[in-house]
Amino acid sequence: MQSIAVSMNLLEFAEPVLIWLALFFFVKSGRVKRFPMMTTYLAVRAASSVILELILNLQRFASVSDTLQNSIYFYTYWAFYISAAISIFFVIREVFLHVSEPVPGIQRFGMLAFNWVAVISGIIAISAALPLKGLGAGMVSIGFQVMRCVSILELCLLAFLALFIHSLGRSFRSLAFGIALGFGLQAGMELITSLIAARSSYLDSSMNIVLQVAITIVLGGWIVYFLSPEPHAEREAITLPVSSPLIRWNEIANALGHSTPHVVVGQSSATFLQDVEKVVDKILTKNSISVNS
Repeated sequence: MQSIAVSMNLLEFAEPVLIWLALFFFVKSGRVKRFPMMTTYLAVRAASSVILELILNLQRFASVSDTLQNSIYFYTYWAFYISAAISIFFVIREVFLHVSEPVPGIQRFGMLAFNWVAVISGIIAISAALPLKGLGAGMVSIGFQVMRCVSILELCLLAFLALFIHSLGRSFRSLAFGIALGFGLQAGMELITSLIAARSSYLDSSMNIVLQVAITIVLGGWIVYFLSPEPHAEREAITLPVSSPLIRWNEIANALGHSTPHVVVGQSSATFLQDVEKVVDKILTKNSISVNS
């Protein structure tokens, strides 16, 4: 148990250091204009690590009660948690916009899906928090609901890029894939550890270490991506070959949602009743000729 506690302390100490390093190298790499929301996400994580640490040591600087200190830490933590979840949503949206530039039709439908997910997630989060009493319980509920929806988007984006990254003219060395890979691994590990911990409560500490290791690996992987130069083709506009299957899908997506021109059909010179009258007249004329003869 003591070794587990020591390992957890080391990992928790390494996390804020890696976050600040990731933010520094990301800004230094000059990719802020391409992925501004990624900068926002890293800045939120970096600021939360400093502010929460200051709150934990608040009694060294001011005479506050334990209750007040815990309350400040609780509300600050969940405010940053919700902010980080919202930032991740916009980072995922940003990455999808970047990789889907060669296929604007598919990009348009993807944006519709993102917008609807955002609306539905907001409704679910607020609806789940309304029956709860107190601001704290509401913040916890909203935070979990938003992060759950964002985690699903993270996994979907990773699966999409893993299947179509080469068809979109990108490679696994691209920064967009590196960002999606990090978020996808973190979301998948959070899902697995939460399921295992729910079935076996005595594994909580072990699962926390596993999750913290995953976070450390993700941050380290991002730093490697930020430091590694992207291929020259990744920084230019991508043009897909005519033989790409995504071209046909993009044409279909462009056609959907747009009104097609209406063809004016000429009206018949005679109506149905007029045709019936002509037939009746012919029969009567024929009968009258037969009688006369």
